Amino acid sequence: GGGGGGGGGGEEEFVVRPQCLVSHVGFRPDYELARELQVHLCYASEGPMKLASSLLAARVAAERGGDASAAGDCLSQAPPGRDLLTTPEPRFHVLGAKSYGRASSFLLAIGHKQVQGVVALLAEALLPKLSK
Repeated sequence: GGGGGGGGGGEEEFVVRPQCLVSHVGFRPDYELARELQVHLCYASEGPMKLASSLLAARVAAERGGDASAAGDCLSQAPPGRDLLTTPEPRFHVLGAKSYGRASSFLLAIGHKQVQGVVALLAEALLPKLSK
């Protein structure tokens, strides 16, 4: 009994039993926590404005460069710089999937880089004050 592939070309059926499943589709960011804070959000993506603007500019540049497929290729993107993760609210940063809003190009590897960048940013800002 085949799995819908037709013609018995030596294909073997197998069952995948994952220990963990991460679902990252179809969600909108929930900003209830930040409702009273100064966070400038993009009206189109619902991501923080600086990062949303940068992502849009990169997509438009790829499209204008004649490579429309690269515009939607999340694997070719570079992690955002630390300055793109800041908000008008002091020491409040939006990271991870929420930082991309409704954009579907977020990768967990990007989220890890975001966290590393913000931890370094906070260390630079706070550690000199702690040593005084």
